[in-house]
Amino acid sequence: MIKILGSFILLGFLLIFLTLNTSSTRLGSGFLIGQELHVFTYYNLVKEAEIIKVKFPNEDDIAADIVFHDSTQNIAILELQESPKVKREPLVLSREGIGRRTESVFTLGYPWTNTMEDKHNLLEGSASNISELIELNLLIGPVHSGSPLFNNHNEVVGMLLFNAHAKLTIPEKQSHHVAIPKTLLDKALKAARVNIIAHEVKGLSREAFINKSKNNIVLIEAT
Repeated sequence: MIKILGSFILLGFLLIFLTLNTSSTRLGSGFLIGQELHVFTYYNLVKEAEIIKVKFPNEDDIAADIVFHDSTQNIAILELQESPKVKREPLVLSREGIGRRTESVFTLGYPWTNTMEDKHNLLEGSASNISELIELNLLIGPVHSGSPLFNNHNEVVGMLLFNAHAKLTIPEKQSHHVAIPKTLLDKALKAARVNIIAHEVKGLSREAFINKSKNNIVLIEAT
């Protein structure tokens, strides 16, 4: 029943995604880095965009600019033109990332209609680091590309790429959804000269973590 419901939800996401992603407008996800004005997303979303709007849950949109991109790895870092008003607990980047064995992971899907009644969607699955990218066994839709991937310690271990978006980056055939590993995100931060203050991971329950951290996940509109 849960799988069927999840499939219907993702189908709804896909229909909205296809409707809104016209030739002039693209939608995807991203997430705030640390306590500053920077946002991670995937480069193909914002490539050649003249206007980039970052949408926060139940708040005004904020314009953003690209301050770094790596077209080879499909990574972009945006800088907000003003500080967001939302309250949030900064996300923590994992020190070690995903290991070689299969691990449980999860992500949060941005609420589509952006109203007070909306909640972020918890999507759970597993991941294994068998190549340069993290291979996912996780049910996601196109709009989830750019979302953070969390481990069981509530640490960011990567950034999601829907399989169709992954194929734009990876020359070989890609049948799975993947995540860009934390090691490549670290390299992007270093290249962009974005310094992140390290925070200790608090021993929060999954529910408490989501409540404190969900406002870091944003929707990005590129035109």
